[in-house]
Amino acid sequence: MTSRTALRRRTKRILVAASVTLGLLSCLWGLSFLWLQMSKTEGALPPESRTPRVPSGATVADESMECASGGCWRTITLVPAAGQSPEDLAHEMGLSEGLRLPPTLLDPATVYVGARPKDGELIVHVGYQ
Repeated sequence: MTSRTALRRRTKRILVAASVTLGLLSCLWGLSFLWLQMSKTEGALPPESRTPRVPSGATVADESMECASGGCWRTITLVPAAGQSPEDLAHEMGLSEGLRLPPTLLDPATVYVGARPKDGELIVHVGYQ
């Protein structure tokens, strides 16, 4: 009977530890979401993983960070593949219209991705909404 009681106690401790850990991780995620909402005008940029993939053939000519009163964003200048127009490149990347990427588990904020053709290149903007 004592081994059974010890097993129950151990199981209870494991469940409590797992619940506390899960609760703390949830609180940290919520706090990071609130932090991004409050400080997104303070230079926060979405991680590289939230930037659209550049198709083969297209090249990155320039990448920079820009800031204004609405926050900061990453600007990527892409040169389309030979024989491809900037509009075709935008369509291939799914950027014909602006995108709003929903929050993810690791990045709890909405990301805006927009693109516009300029002088034979495609200018892509990625920033928090």
